[in-house]
Amino acid sequence: MITSDGLDLQDTDASYTGATLGYTTLVRRQHSRVKGWVLLAFVMAIPGLPVLFALAAACQPSASFSHIVDWLLTDMVWTTVKLAVISTCGACMIGVVAAWLVTAYDFWGRGLLSWTLALPLAMPAYVAAYAWGDLTGSRGFYVAVLVYITTLYPYVYLAARSAFEAQSVCALEAARLLGAGPLTRFFKIALPLARPAIGAGAALMGLEIAADFGAADHLGLSTLTTGIFKAWFSFGDLAAAARLAALLLLGVIILVCLERANRSGRVGGGASSWRSLVRVKLKGVWHGFASLGCIALLSFALIVPIGHLILLAIANGLPERSLLQPIASTAFLCILGASATLITASLSAFLAQNGKRVKACVHVASLAGYATPGAVTALGILAALTFGGHHFVAALSGPVAIFGLTYAYVARFSAAGLEPISAGLERCTRSMLEAAATLGANNWQRFLRLEAPLAVPSVFAAALIIAVEIAKELPATTLLRPFGIDTLAVRAHAYAADERLGAAAWPALAIVGLALIPTVWFSHRLSKSRAGQK
Repeated sequence: MITSDGLDLQDTDASYTGATLGYTTLVRRQHSRVKGWVLLAFVMAIPGLPVLFALAAACQPSASFSHIVDWLLTDMVWTTVKLAVISTCGACMIGVVAAWLVTAYDFWGRGLLSWTLALPLAMPAYVAAYAWGDLTGSRGFYVAVLVYITTLYPYVYLAARSAFEAQSVCALEAARLLGAGPLTRFFKIALPLARPAIGAGAALMGLEIAADFGAADHLGLSTLTTGIFKAWFSFGDLAAAARLAALLLLGVIILVCLERANRSGRVGGGASSWRSLVRVKLKGVWHGFASLGCIALLSFALIVPIGHLILLAIANGLPERSLLQPIASTAFLCILGASATLITASLSAFLAQNGKRVKACVHVASLAGYATPGAVTALGILAALTFGGHHFVAALSGPVAIFGLTYAYVARFSAAGLEPISAGLERCTRSMLEAAATLGANNWQRFLRLEAPLAVPSVFAAALIIAVEIAKELPATTLLRPFGIDTLAVRAHAYAADERLGAAAWPALAIVGLALIPTVWFSHRLSKSRAGQK
């Protein structure tokens, strides 16, 4: 239709409609972008808020911190540093040698030992402390070093083994042709190339030692983590506990920075064309040393402590108090905490697909939550519950306590679920996503109807990992649990604190049994999934 002044109304309407649609599309994109940044801020705030509240609590007046500084602080810091350094060095030597043996050599039992050597991950340090403290008839620093080395060396073992298997065989073969012996090839080529991975495993072990409460408390050691609990439970001083938590957090940051500096400018030594390393068959006395050494390591780390706890449980008879309530409480918290953590980890994995910067932010936030000790996270939540003058005892009851404990699990263990879920989402190829977009599906529809179903096996694996971590967790659970509710970990520690190790053996064995099931499955699958494995 042409008007008197020569305008075509149909063209005008079409132009107006096109402009409107363009503006609507732009607005939707802006809204989608805003929602994405809001979700990203939410994911990053989950581990960050407890730390901020803990630091804010540390700035409050403290009635007992001067006493702690004068009489206790030096011993706490020095003991924590000594434990971390000596135990980590010992575990590095043991874990690296074991990893190199099962990677480069063939000996009796190698196939079985290659994955069973990772099983001590199922043994919490505080459970091993109960067994070794009773076996040796003593407690103290060196028993703690034994406990930490035998329970935490798998962090170094798994990292070193992965690095050794990913290295270029060509470099090792070239060194052999040039006349380098086995030790020279190991120290000059294999070990330097694996140093970044070994450093990462050692850093994880150091974080675990710094954050441990159960083993150090049972063995009578004064560390920063036990000091946090003493400051709260003995002095009732949240500000003093928060200041010790800030010192512990500073140590964790220094450890992470050292690990990053160790990896800076280094490469892992992966081969561009992968070829399986030909294992050398050991003969004579070396064959026996390799087999017996790995068996002895597994025995000290897992078989002997479990066997002793079984004997203690049998000698003690059936537990006086029923374990049904701790089992039910543990199962409830595992289900609730794992569900909330999986939702957060899935949201993080979804956001991580939106560019490298967003992915980096998501991974840094999740790793920061995992690296923050459980006692620090719990103190931050306590500080939030007492913010504004609310009484702590009144706050830590009923649904509020359950919410705080669930929040602590989400903040700490989202990283444990993020990696498996991200790996599962990668099963959805780019062509699948493009086909879904062509059919008109938006980002959320593609995620819920295409990517999420493909990632179900990985989500199941992540749920098992998180549930096991929650079942073993002690510091945050001790601080935040509702009154009158015990988990297996809390019940075992309470019995051990009263020197009733026979009674503590039952819940301790239940924790190990629960943790062993997924650990055996994952360790065996990881071993079989490696290229070139027989």
